[in-house]
Amino acid sequence: MGKRGMLIALSAAWLAIAAAGCGKTAGTPQEEVKAASGYNNEPVKLTIYDYQAGINDRELQTHIVKPIQAKYPNITFELLNAKSPEDLAASGIVPDLVTTSNVYVKYLLDLGFGEDLQSRVKTSGLNLGKLEPEVWNELKKFGPKGELYGLPLSMNYGVMLYNKEIFDKLGVAYPKDGMTWTQTLELAKKVTRTEGGVRYIGVSMGAPQGLLRQYSLPVVDEKQEKSIIAQTEGYKTIFSLLRQLYDMNGYLGPNKEFGYGFNEFIKDQTLAMNPNWIAAVTDSLAQLEKDGKTFKWDMVSYPAFDDKPKLGRQVDFHLFMIPPASKNKNAAFEAVRTLLTDEAQTAMNKAGRMTVLKEPELKKNYAADLKIYANKNLEGIFKATPAPAPTSTNYDTKIYSFLQESNKEMAQNGMDLNTALRVADEKANKYIQEMKQQGK
Repeated sequence: MGKRGMLIALSAAWLAIAAAGCGKTAGTPQEEVKAASGYNNEPVKLTIYDYQAGINDRELQTHIVKPIQAKYPNITFELLNAKSPEDLAASGIVPDLVTTSNVYVKYLLDLGFGEDLQSRVKTSGLNLGKLEPEVWNELKKFGPKGELYGLPLSMNYGVMLYNKEIFDKLGVAYPKDGMTWTQTLELAKKVTRTEGGVRYIGVSMGAPQGLLRQYSLPVVDEKQEKSIIAQTEGYKTIFSLLRQLYDMNGYLGPNKEFGYGFNEFIKDQTLAMNPNWIAAVTDSLAQLEKDGKTFKWDMVSYPAFDDKPKLGRQVDFHLFMIPPASKNKNAAFEAVRTLLTDEAQTAMNKAGRMTVLKEPELKKNYAADLKIYANKNLEGIFKATPAPAPTSTNYDTKIYSFLQESNKEMAQNGMDLNTALRVADEKANKYIQEMKQQGK
């Protein structure tokens, strides 16, 4: 069975489970309103499946269990393990809550993991007007008819970390807030060199898909179901920046290495600037200090494109979805609603998971309880507005791999950017046609 067929089958199976759980007759409007109004504090264990939201046992206890049990002491939690959402759905195990990133909502909806929460929100009086506009706008994209398929927990912002010691050693001025990618590359040239037998790299830019998403570029024209890679100017803009990076004297390694990242920044300490997600680096930076291996570093706003000077990395937030087949939807909704209170959001925000509320004072107190961020330029994070995320399709993951293949050819073998884009475009269109012919 093809991927699309599998998604349809799994979704149908879950809907059947949900229908069976609802009994033979539909509830009356009064019963539905009562169910949507909440949970009566009866003992219940809520199972949570985390998919790409980074909810580990520590974060589960700190950011979820503690604030919820303060209000609902009879709710307990269990974190489920599964290799993939498909494996979980195929097993017949239905979690009560799914934590994920907005990047994966469409994929999870195709698997049947999301119920429309709009009526519950209205009945409960939950005020979603308190959310960050970027979060609310992104949530609305998933419900073309006004459906609401999740409630947010926390935000994630792009940030650029930099190693002060490298800049000091090489006598180069530090990066600043508000820099563009062009300015970042110019600065990177000054610190990409070998000094004292140590090879330093100026900056990492990651795989093309991160830049594409920051530029709000989709990979497919949804109406025509065709690749837009070779026909869209934004792709040339991005691959031109990557070409400049790879042409930088001293950037490629002795074996044509070109993919540097957080390990080179935090472990080897040879990468001068590392654009990253703030949520992705916090635990590692804390562990570094705990191990006594810290160094002088700071952060600035995420680099922007020349033609989009105030936009940082694409909007990214973590949210809860409630599967239609969950047997504990009332308790699940009340639990999530509790996490959107000012009290819960304030505590989580101070502890290092960024709030989804738009209250300016909360931004000022972000990570206030974390020693690793003392005297760091945390306000720089918010000087770049999250860019709108592009529309997702079921073709994206595979086509991103084609773009990375072209990126590798450009970096290691000198392929020109027009050829790189054309090759990726041809592969993408061939793949789309194959999937359509197979009904996937």
